[in-house]
Amino acid sequence: MRPRHLASLCALAVLASGCILPEDARPNVELGATLASKFVHRGQTMVDKPVLQPSLEVTAPTVDGGGVRVAAEANMDLRNDTGSAWFPDGHAGRFSQIEFIGSYQRRFGELAVEAGLHNYNLPNGLEFPLGERGATSEVFVRVSADVLETQPYFSWHYDFDEVRGAYYRGGISEEFDLGKGFFLLLDGSLGYASSAQSAWMYGIDVSGFADLRGSAEVSYQYDRRTVLSCGVHGSTMVDSELRRWFVNDLQFDADPIWFTLAVVWQL
Repeated sequence: MRPRHLASLCALAVLASGCILPEDARPNVELGATLASKFVHRGQTMVDKPVLQPSLEVTAPTVDGGGVRVAAEANMDLRNDTGSAWFPDGHAGRFSQIEFIGSYQRRFGELAVEAGLHNYNLPNGLEFPLGERGATSEVFVRVSADVLETQPYFSWHYDFDEVRGAYYRGGISEEFDLGKGFFLLLDGSLGYASSAQSAWMYGIDVSGFADLRGSAEVSYQYDRRTVLSCGVHGSTMVDSELRRWFVNDLQFDADPIWFTLAVVWQL
């Protein structure tokens, strides 16, 4: 068995041992689909054309008052031409990234903590412009709090598989009730990449503040099981060396803006 597979199985075993479901637990299942004008991950434009991003998430309470979350997310290219982007051309109608997440969540008063495992699969990784990129996994911890009707948060991601490097993200979000079933969610955050993480994600071995990201999303509770939403999102590369690398060497947009339309069904 490959070391990364063994590490993944060990992490899942530890997760499962601490997440025992009550006998009468009823899981909550959500199925979602997002149509986005482009696919951007941690400031890197993966696909500079429209994409479809389906998702499936199952959450359930645990006997200790916490909760367990299992999710699958994917990105499907809708055009063969990916534009000035990281992902290769020629895969319209196929998944170019598939992700699996397993985590445990728990609240401690106003503080919420989530820890788990995040697996990334890149079906076309052999065709990447700056060398092969394969499947990889990271452990993560996310801490958030309720402060003056806002939610500041911080997350740590460590790729123990292909990268052996960390990525950090801190930000703040706030939701506004607009009435008649409409809500507005504002979010702003800043990422920091270690040199190893930067080399794998961006193709340059340099550490620094990476993507400053912001979003505004309006959602509508159509019925008790259906939520519709639309959003505008943007990011900019902060570190000057990373920015020069994006603009001069990769010839990618260092300040991408994209739009989303989404629907989530609670089954």
